[in-house]
Amino acid sequence: LALVAGIASVSATGRKDEPQHYVRQKSFFQAQAECALYLGVADDDLQRYVKTGYPDEEDVRCLLRCVAFNLRFWNQTTGLQKRLLASHFVPYPHDFHNVERTEACLAENLYTCDDDLCTQVYKAFQCYYQHYGALSECPQFIVKYYNEDLQLAYDTHGLLYTSQPALRHLAGGCFPKDEESLCFFRSFNIRAGLYDDHKGWNLERLHYQYDEEVFHPSNALTVACLSNQQKLACKRTKCQHAYESFKACFGHSLAHDYQVKVVFAEAAKNVLDQPICHCNKAQLCPLHK
Repeated sequence: LALVAGIASVSATGRKDEPQHYVRQKSFFQAQAECALYLGVADDDLQRYVKTGYPDEEDVRCLLRCVAFNLRFWNQTTGLQKRLLASHFVPYPHDFHNVERTEACLAENLYTCDDDLCTQVYKAFQCYYQHYGALSECPQFIVKYYNEDLQLAYDTHGLLYTSQPALRHLAGGCFPKDEESLCFFRSFNIRAGLYDDHKGWNLERLHYQYDEEVFHPSNALTVACLSNQQKLACKRTKCQHAYESFKACFGHSLAHDYQVKVVFAEAAKNVLDQPICHCNKAQLCPLHK
């Protein structure tokens, strides 16, 4: 009985399951079911849509528009996010030209300003549905928007109980200043689902989130860089390794400046709720000495 109780208590801690942190994952069919509920689509109609390959009907087009925003492979400013839509399809074995056919379809079926949003999404979706592969039933990573990153930073400050000096350093752009700021960086990215102490940087998720070539999982230079950085891990603390490996391999990425100079700085300013003295290389103000 004691052994059983002990096993139950370990399971109750969640240690045996991978922590979810601040990560959202959802499959195409989960998003589709949610949108059918939001839009009042009857179960019989939904089953017909799926069985007949999503026919060109107004209700189907607008259902797919809802799914696109639900999974964030479409947004109001830049439209179709190809890498995110592609993540919900599994190419067929030995089909080495699916990307070419999909791109050709997109070029041939360009939506116009006269098309409503439902039609625009429908045309793009059908190119992937017809040419890219089969819809995956597995949940995929959902990218975060700026306000969500900001909330993630607020939560991380609360979880770590960031000190006032560290907050001032982050708010002023003094990064990295000390071990505390490095640990904030590590915890933020762990909670975002982008980093793991054992598995390292998740290139697939980084690429989905930031859409930069340096994060592409097949980027040979990046893979080699991360491999070399792993050889230095034994000489660093966990917090040092998280940041130093990111800086070495992705230091010139837009994502680096976005996290440090935008999200971290803005969140720290709001937590402090006071005027900030900014850092620069020429002179450090008293707050940052």
